Amino acid sequence: MINHILLITSTIFIYEFIKFFKFIFIIKSNLKIYKKILNLFKLKNTSELRKEKLILNYSKTLFISSIKIFTVIISVLTFVLILNFFFNSFIDLIISIMGILEITFVLIFYHKIKEAINEKL
Repeated sequence: MINHILLITSTIFIYEFIKFFKFIFIIKSNLKIYKKILNLFKLKNTSELRKEKLILNYSKTLFISSIKIFTVIISVLTFVLILNFFFNSFIDLIISIMGILEITFVLIFYHKIKEAINEKL
């Protein structure tokens, strides 16, 4: 029972953590940069010097956003591993079919409740 309550609270915490750091936006911007780089290679009438400068700028931006993605993922994994250290069967619950279903239902239910509350404001 404790593990299920812990699973629900940690799911909500991780959901809010991801929303706070705008993780989805970071991933989308990362993909946009990849598209820009690929389109840059397709251009024929752009000078090589300009391409080099753009690739350098895109690479810097891509590196920074990739570090942000990596940091968020490592933070979430560290949080889960710390919880598993204190509650030994926590990862077993997360990996199980029941745990995955419970996480899915909690996320959907929490997201719908949050949307309903935000609509009223």
